Amino acid sequence: MSIAAYQQTMAECEDPRRIEYLVFLRITLDLEAHREAGWRSGPLKDALWRNLELWNTLRADLLEEGNALPEALRAGLVSLSFTVERQTRAVLRGEADAGLLVDVNRSVMKGLQGAAQAEPPVLEVVHGA
Repeated sequence: MSIAAYQQTMAECEDPRRIEYLVFLRITLDLEAHREAGWRSGPLKDALWRNLELWNTLRADLLEEGNALPEALRAGLVSLSFTVERQTRAVLRGEADAGLLVDVNRSVMKGLQGAAQAEPPVLEVVHGA
């Protein structure tokens, strides 16, 4: 299956907010799992780089003209992306731990869950009942 076909299937099968939530969840769980391993830990570095890549991708999307999020929310998330970048560098230098990164990700995850829950529920029609 080509990447385009895979992406199309994902778009048809999942709510984009749910996909974003799951990406944040996987990376955050890795950060939590390796947080105490120390800044020289390979698995921690891997989780840090994936987290930074996620935030850089998010920032690029937020800065696109067609982004439909409210301007204040976009600005706040862009600002958070720079905080994540600075904190990641501090962790990689051994000057901080990944706790702040975990907290930021968890806050975004709560927002993604809240946004998904704020949407009107889909009513299913039961046939033959």
